[in-house]
Order: sequence, then structure tokens, then C-alpha cells
Amino acid sequence: MTKEMKEILEELTKIDERRAAIAEEVETAEESVLEERDKESKELEARKTELIARKEELEAEDRAAEEVANNTAETEDIELPTEEKREMEKVYGIDSEEYRSAWLKNLQGVKLNEEEQRAYATTDSANAVPTSVSDKFFEKIKKLAPMVSEITLMQVAGNIKFTAEGTRNAATVHTENATTAPAADTIVSVSLGGNEFMKVIRISQAAATMSINAFEGWLVDMLAGDIARAIDNFIINDASNGIAAMASTATTNLITSTTAYKYTDICNLVALLPAGYDAEAKFLVSKKVLFNDIKGIVDTNERPIFDPVEKTLFGYPVLVDDYVPSSHHEVYLGKWTDVVGNLSQPINVARSDQSGFLNNSIDFRGTAIFDSKLAKTDAVVWMKRS
Repeated sequence: MTKEMKEILEELTKIDERRAAIAEEVETAEESVLEERDKESKELEARKTELIARKEELEAEDRAAEEVANNTAETEDIELPTEEKREMEKVYGIDSEEYRSAWLKNLQGVKLNEEEQRAYATTDSANAVPTSVSDKFFEKIKKLAPMVSEITLMQVAGNIKFTAEGTRNAATVHTENATTAPAADTIVSVSLGGNEFMKVIRISQAAATMSINAFEGWLVDMLAGDIARAIDNFIINDASNGIAAMASTATTNLITSTTAYKYTDICNLVALLPAGYDAEAKFLVSKKVLFNDIKGIVDTNERPIFDPVEKTLFGYPVLVDDYVPSSHHEVYLGKWTDVVGNLSQPINVARSDQSGFLNNSIDFRGTAIFDSKLAKTDAVVWMKRS
């Protein structure tokens, strides 16, 4: 690498870093500072264009010198037949790096290079979110929505309907030659529809000129992060299908205490859950309830029942989620894989310049469609204070 090429690459890196810093500054900057940063951003963009042009010239010179040295310089251009050209054309998919770059640049409103234009035009995707970006969206959802990782999650387009086991009777001893009646077992039908989750974020035009990687990270953190929290809240608190909305019957799946929780209260709660669910059962509480109501409880030998190292309570793992209600000191215990969810439309992103025209801003809208429901009501028990 020549000295000039090295200097160009170093300056390009500094320009990208400065533009990323400008993007962060303008989020909270005053109007006068915004104008200065916008001017600086445009100057950096112009300088970057000059450097890239010079970089391409140096690369072309290097290639020409290499061809001469290897005696591989072409003496004439050979026009390939049309069919052979088609065979040699690169096939782009939504998992290609070229399509990812084109999709993100298109959202930013940045001009695409020739290869990115081909990738965007030839990918049969209907502007689908690139695979790598979609994966990052989903990872963010699982990280910020703890219950998404605990429930049975499907990704099936449209509404779905499935069956789950209802009443299950035990087998009986058969008397030889006697007629046996079919068991009165039942199944439960569960239907999942579609609830739209949406988040719109407005940023300045200058902030939209950040580097591709920085822009991708911003989309994941801001749009996917907020949608993830909304989905997590829905799983727990939706008025119709949320865990907290399940039908409750005293001594069947609900224990009510009039005083601070004691060791016997936790024992009684565990006793309510059918033993068949024990292997996969986990407690679910808010952080407030865990530390104010549970952590200080001791057994009859004065030993704490909560293990802060293993994060277990009576051997059951403890899930902490801030969307769990705490107004009545709620404590849930259940087999959470019996809550079934369907992400029928993963997070998609759209851009609008018109809505923010008067503010010189851009609006980015993230949307997802999700629904969930507890399939087996006896798989969850809970406790509260009156």
C-alpha cells in the first residue's frame, strides 16, 4: 500500500467518525449549532467524495501496473453473447451484503453505487428487511423482552389457530371382557390474530447522514428496542390475553395474603401448581417485588429461600420483568412455554420526508404484528396481597 493510499484511508476513517459524532450532537443541539453542524457535515461529505475518487484512481493504476507485470493486460474487449452475460451476472438475495447496504442507504436517502443499485433492483424482496438487519431486530427483541425467550414463539404469516390439551383423564384398570367407555378427555382451541405495534422516531436531516453501521445500530436500538418493550408488556398485561388477565379462582390458581408474604405463603403457592409442570416451571416477578417482598423470607431454619447466585426460589428459576404488575405484590409461577405467541410480521421500517418537511426532519416508522395467549390456564398460578 502506497503512502498516499494509507493517508486517504486514514482520513476517510476520521471523516466517518466525525460524522457519527455530529449525528449524536444534533439530537440535543440548539438551532444555531444545528446550522453549523449541517454545514460541517456537507463539507465532510464533499471531502469524502474527493478522497474516494482519488482512491479509485490509485486502485485503477495499481491494477494496470499489475496486469502489465503479469503480462495479462487485455488488448481488446470481447463482447460476450447475451446469454453468457446473464450467466455471469451476480445473483443478489436479501442476505447479501450489497442488498443490506442498498436497503440502509435507501432509508437514509443516500445515493446508491452501481452494485448496490443492481442488488436493490434484482432482489425479489419487495423492499424486505435484509436478513442480517432482521436478525439484529429479533435479537434485540429477545434481549429487551424477557418473556419472548420464555414462551413458545412462532413466526407464521397471518392469523393462526391451534389446539392444546385440555382435560386429561387417567387410564383405568380394565376388567377382562368388560366394555370400556372412552375417556372424557378434551382439547382446547386457541386462536391468535394480529396486533400492530408501531414506533415513529423523528431525526434531523443532518443526523441521517451517519455511517451505514451507525445508522443500522440506531435503528436496532431505537425502533426494535421500543417495540420489544411493547410486546413484552402485551404478553403480560394485555386486557384480553395477557398473563395478568387470566381467570383466577381462590385456592385453585390464586392465593391472597392480607399480610407480608411468609414462608408458608410461598409453599402454598408452589403446592397449587400441578406437579407435571414442575420440570419447566419458573417464577415471574417484578424487581420491586423480588427485593421488597421475597428476598427477605427465610424458612423454618432461618435460611433465605431465595438464592441470589443461582437466582432460584425453592429450586425454581426466577424471571425478573419490570412489566409484571406490582401494585398488589403479584408473584407468578408457571410453565411459560404454554403461553403461545406468533410474530406474524417481523419488524419492518419505512421512511417519510414529507411528514417532517417543515422541520427539516425525517420520520422513521417501525412496525410489527404480534399476538399471544395462555393456552393452558392450569399451567400458571399466582399470589397477591389484598
